Amino acid sequence: MIVRQKQTVRRTLLAMGVAGLSLVPAAANAAEISLQIGTIESPTGANSLGWQAFEQYVEAASGGDIDVELLHSGQLGDTEKLLEGAMIGINKMVQGDETLTGAYAPMMTWFTPYLFADEVVMKEFFASETFAEINEAMAADLGVRALAASPYGFYNFINKTRPVESLEDLAGLKLRTLPSSEMTIRAWEGLGASATPVSWGEIYTSIQTGVINGLGHTIGIMVDQKYYEVAKNVTLDNSFGVVNFYLVNEAFWQGLDDQQRATLKRGAQIGAATEFGVAAYRNRVEGLQTLEENGVDIRPISDVERERLREAAQESVLPWLKEQVDPALVEKVFAEVKAIEARLNR
Repeated sequence: MIVRQKQTVRRTLLAMGVAGLSLVPAAANAAEISLQIGTIESPTGANSLGWQAFEQYVEAASGGDIDVELLHSGQLGDTEKLLEGAMIGINKMVQGDETLTGAYAPMMTWFTPYLFADEVVMKEFFASETFAEINEAMAADLGVRALAASPYGFYNFINKTRPVESLEDLAGLKLRTLPSSEMTIRAWEGLGASATPVSWGEIYTSIQTGVINGLGHTIGIMVDQKYYEVAKNVTLDNSFGVVNFYLVNEAFWQGLDDQQRATLKRGAQIGAATEFGVAAYRNRVEGLQTLEENGVDIRPISDVERERLREAAQESVLPWLKEQVDPALVEKVFAEVKAIEARLNR
């Protein structure tokens, strides 16, 4: 379908011949900018669908001057490798996610466990001036900026060992953590679990073989990656809010003209909006139905117990976090979230 869309755009441009077109050198008909963009999800994942919306918009809005090629399922590496490529300019644009927190410390402030009440609060935070300031600083310090952010849900626990309904039930469980994220390591240890670093591509087999008992991730990812085949206990605790970013190399971005920047920015916003809607539906409806159909025991956690988890995780994380970044920034992020919740009556 994507190929047909590209062909249609190009046929339309050719059909819209104007006087003097034959005088334009053939090279002028080729795309001025070619973007080969790596993502880690399968082609049907919510993030991949978002990038497909980005691709369609950018190619159409640029009149074919910007050509986009999407390489899904980790063909160009995991998000850490993609980020490394974006930082040094090998990759012009890439999918980013919460692994940014391992590369740029101020980004850890919004990744604090149990910070957001729901995905709408989270979405509003990434549209706030507070996040814009962090993003601008990252562009200057890291050489990468986010053109758009799409919350794709919350970590919930899935494990193969036992149902989890209380803080005590997490004791001793070997839970996967991001290899580069001290934040998740400290959070899981604060909850009494054993934090075990495992790379993205090894999660399924690691559960299967017992290297880990499970992990925290979104319902949509549990379904997309078929973790329910090897783990049958899910707890809806909404711990870490997770986000996919539409990242661009800063030097490449600054080399674009205003119209090109506007096209990529709007494409990223459209892609993020697409992903947000798809992910919310899959997490709250379709994903839960799929888990139930496959014999997964799904257990909501009580407000009282979630508060216990929040206190335990944040007590483990916040003192360390305030040593890594300016404590004033941590307080500013927390204040921004509280203001958003008040505005939304949440």
